Amino acid sequence: MGTGNLLSRPVRGITDILSSLIDWLFPPQCLICGKIPDAAPFLCESCYRACSVFDDCPDSGAHHEDKPANRVCVMFTFDEYIQKLVHQLKYRDMPYIGTFLGQRVGKYYQHHDIANCDALVPIPLNAVRKRERTYNQSSYIARGIASVWGIPVEERLLKRCRNTRTQTRLNRDERRENIRDAFVLRNKKQIPERVCLIDDVFTTGATTMEAARTLKRSGVRMVHILTLATPRKNQ
Repeated sequence: MGTGNLLSRPVRGITDILSSLIDWLFPPQCLICGKIPDAAPFLCESCYRACSVFDDCPDSGAHHEDKPANRVCVMFTFDEYIQKLVHQLKYRDMPYIGTFLGQRVGKYYQHHDIANCDALVPIPLNAVRKRERTYNQSSYIARGIASVWGIPVEERLLKRCRNTRTQTRLNRDERRENIRDAFVLRNKKQIPERVCLIDDVFTTGATTMEAARTLKRSGVRMVHILTLATPRKNQ
């Protein structure tokens, strides 16, 4: 009965030695400043504290006259620190950055009204983008928040039913038209009453607001939006 455990001990020992050797040869560094990290294996607390806290609803959220979301909150300004972390999260195969930042967001809003929900729903990627990245960065942010709030993450509630152009170079009206009717519900039999949509960056809000409209039309009573960052007003 105990053979497996006995055989695994030398293997674990070798793994620990190799891991220590790698850390000695290639010590972990903060992704932002290059110093020894202490907030996480990729970030020092000094750089994390230098991230600009936004903690508000972006002005662009008011441009949606139908107000599909009950509440919108954004944790950070999309400054050079957050931009670096989000870039690594989305394009450098570092999903654990999303989990870490999600935990920090979760702790910040733990006692906020926005935490009063039944499910966290990450904004789904279109199929092409999902294949390119192999994971949805918003899902990892949501998982980090969920670990603090104790609320389930419903990754399969909302589906992106068509591929859309990247929103990066589109203006506000073009973004809203591009994303129109891009989401559907997978399971209409088990719809949470209160949902918090999770995304990485809130620019014009076209994507998250369209997702909120889909949820409201499907019977969700209350939809909040919580994102990691938003650009500065002059960006």
